[in-house]
Amino acid sequence: MLRAILTRLTTTKPVTKKGKTEAGTLGQLEVLDTDDKVLFACYTMENAGEPTHESGKDKPIMPGSYTMCWDVTSVCVPEKWRKRSPFGNVGIWLKDPANPDFAKRRIMIHIGNDAIDTLGCILLGLGYSQEQGIITNSKAAITKFYELCEEHDIENFTLQIVDKRA
Repeated sequence: MLRAILTRLTTTKPVTKKGKTEAGTLGQLEVLDTDDKVLFACYTMENAGEPTHESGKDKPIMPGSYTMCWDVTSVCVPEKWRKRSPFGNVGIWLKDPANPDFAKRRIMIHIGNDAIDTLGCILLGLGYSQEQGIITNSKAAITKFYELCEEHDIENFTLQIVDKRA
């Protein structure tokens, strides 16, 4: 079983875009093999605020353990996963085995750079600009993560979210 550990670190400076202003939650994601060797590491971006499982809120999800699966999505995914299904794009969807109602939140891992792009989901990036409050190189990070999930079979992954924000 491979483990992806997302550690929330801090709240970013607010970003203004499309008439909205939002701060984000910066984190770090590490994918570990069965010997705890790091296979991949990157930055994460989520909405700021108190975590919740309540649907319809642009807030981070509760810390805990999640499974992942492939599913049809309208969010931005790498080219290789676009129109991969007769129903559209395919992306990574989080599930909470202990809470079937969590599925209503429809939390995905997808491309984006700031809290406004998250749509309540989790974004990945290879870099971080503190001055701008954004993650960078999201497309490359998502592509690498999706490829790892495909190569090692997504059912063999768990995602652990740890909140270390002050």
